[in-house]
Amino acid sequence: MTYLLGKTRQRRRGKKIAPSSPFSSSKQRSSSESQQPAHVQCQMSVVRRGPASRSRIGCAGCWLTPHSKRCRDRHIKCDQKQPCDRCQRDRVACSYGDQTTFTVKEWSPEEVGLPRIELAVGFAVVDGIARSAPYQFVNETPIIEDQYIITTETLSPVLSPKILQHKRTPSVALSSPSPSAQYLPLYRPSKPITSELDAFFLDRYCHIVGPWFDLLDSEQHFSYVVPHLALSHPLLLLSGLACAAKQHYLTSTQRGDTAFAYYDDALRMLTAALEDVSRSSSTAVFASCLLLAHCEMIDASNQDWHLHLSGTYSLVSTQGWNGRSGGLSQACFWIYCRMDVLSSLATATPTRLDTSVWLPGDDVQPAGGWTVDSWSNYVVLLLAQVHNLLCRVRRHHPTSTALFEEWNSLQELILAHERRAPWQFQPLALLEPDLLNEENPFRSTRYVSDAVCAGAQMFDLTRFLLILARPENTRNERMARFASQEEVATRFVDAVIANSVFNRRDISWVNAVQLLTSAGLALVGWPKRKALLRCLLDIHTRTGWNTKGNVDRLLDWWGWTGPLRERGLEWRDVTEEVGYVETVHECLGRVFELNYPSIL
Repeated sequence: MTYLLGKTRQRRRGKKIAPSSPFSSSKQRSSSESQQPAHVQCQMSVVRRGPASRSRIGCAGCWLTPHSKRCRDRHIKCDQKQPCDRCQRDRVACSYGDQTTFTVKEWSPEEVGLPRIELAVGFAVVDGIARSAPYQFVNETPIIEDQYIITTETLSPVLSPKILQHKRTPSVALSSPSPSAQYLPLYRPSKPITSELDAFFLDRYCHIVGPWFDLLDSEQHFSYVVPHLALSHPLLLLSGLACAAKQHYLTSTQRGDTAFAYYDDALRMLTAALEDVSRSSSTAVFASCLLLAHCEMIDASNQDWHLHLSGTYSLVSTQGWNGRSGGLSQACFWIYCRMDVLSSLATATPTRLDTSVWLPGDDVQPAGGWTVDSWSNYVVLLLAQVHNLLCRVRRHHPTSTALFEEWNSLQELILAHERRAPWQFQPLALLEPDLLNEENPFRSTRYVSDAVCAGAQMFDLTRFLLILARPENTRNERMARFASQEEVATRFVDAVIANSVFNRRDISWVNAVQLLTSAGLALVGWPKRKALLRCLLDIHTRTGWNTKGNVDRLLDWWGWTGPLRERGLEWRDVTEEVGYVETVHECLGRVFELNYPSIL
C-alpha cells in the first residue's frame, strides 16, 4: 500500500509528538543527523511534512534583545495575552514581534508508528507508475488518516510465468472490480522488464516472431510498436512471450513448460478482457488474440486454432475493424484475414468474415498507389473470394447463372490485379529444372523479398483455385475442361511449390505451409512430391512450424502410406511412383470433389 501526503494542517491533531527544536545547537543537530541513514534524512527534510505543532502567535523575544527568550523561543505554551502570564511571572517584557518566521515541523512516519516510506515509492505517481509496496495503513486517528490519499495497486514490473495467478487486492479508493477483472490491473508497467527470462523471450519475439507477423506490413507494427505497447499491457506482453517461447521450444531441445505457463496466463487474462466491454475494444486485445491463435497454429497438433479464430471473428465483427482502419488495427486486421483464409483452406469451409466488409468503399485503389503490401493484401482478399466461390460451387448442382457471373467477375478482377503488380514482383532469376536431378524438378523463380514471395505464391494459388471454381452443369463437362487446362493448372501448382522450394526464407515459409498443402493435393509425379515433402520438413526444422501432419495428409492423399508401410520404406526411399497413377485432370477432379473435413 502506498501513502501519499494529501494536505498539511496548521495545527497538530491526533497524537502529540514532541518535536526537536529547530533552533537547537548545530552540534546536537549534526550528531542526530549523522546517526540517521541517508534515505531517512531525505525523508525528514523533503518528503514528509506534518501538521503544525505550535501556536503561530506565541510571544517571542525582541529582536533588539536577542538573548531574551519568550514562550515561542522556549517552546512552551503561551496563553497569548498581552502581556502573557508567563512573561509577567518571569518579569520580562512580552512582545509579539513580526521578526519570527513560522516553520512547519518536519517529521517522519516512523515517529508516529507508521512504516518507513522510501523516496522512490513516494514519487512513483509522478512517473505514472503505482509500484508495489508491502505497507499497511495504520489507522492512528481519523484525523491523521485524513492527511493521506491511499492507493493499493500493486503491479509487479516483472511478468514471469504464473506471476499473475495471485489475486490483487482491490483499492479502497475505488469500487471493487468484478472477479473477471482481477488479471487486468488498473495501473500497468511502462518501464523495461527486469526478468532475465522475460527479456530473453522478448528479444526472440522482436527478431523472429514479430517479423513473421509483419510479412505484409512495411511499417512493421508487430516488430516495433507491439513490443513497446506490451510494456503497458500485460496481456499483450504475455501473448508475445508465449509465441516466442513456443517457437524456441519447437526449434530446440528445451522443455515447453515455460511456453505453456506464458500461454495459460495469457489465455486467462484474455478471457477476462473479453468479458469486459471497455477493454475488449482495445487494439492490444486484438493483437493478443492473433498471437495466441498463432501459438496454436504453429503447433498444429489439433484444431484449437480454428476456435481461436472463431472467437477473434466475433471481436472483429463487433468492433468494425477493416483493411483501412489505419495503424496497428489495420495491420492486425490483415493478419487475421490471412489466418482466416488459411483456416478455411484447411477445412474447405468459407471464410468467417464476409469479404464485402474487408475494404469499405468502391475504390480498391490505395491512396498512395499500389505497393508490395497493399497489392499482396488485396491478393488475400481475392484468394478468399475465389475459395468461398469454390465452396459454393461444390454444393450447388446444377450450377446457377449467378455463380457463373460471379466467376467471370472474379476472373476480370484477377487479370486486372495482375497488370497492376508493383515492379518488385518482377523475378530476379528464372531457372529451368534439371531433368537429371530429382531434387530440382521445378522451374524456379527467385524473388527479391519475403513479402514478394508470399504475394506471388498466394496469387498463383488463387489462379489455380479459379480453375477449380468455374461452375459447370455436369461432372463430364468439368472433367473435359480439366483435361483441356492440364498445362495451365500444372504451371500454377508448380509455381506455388517451387516458390518455397527455392526461395528459402523463414518469414515467407511461415505463411506457406497451408498453401503448399493445398497445391500439393494436385501435384503429380514422385520427384515433385518428394521435393515438396523435403521443403515441408525444412520449414519445420528452421521455423518450428509443425508440418508433420501436413506430410502425413499428403502421403495419404497420394496413396503412398499403404505401399510404403507394406514395403518397410520411407518416402525418402521412393524412386518411382508408389501411389495412385493418374493424370493431371483426374487429380484435379479428385481435388474438386474431395471432402476436406474428413481428409484434412
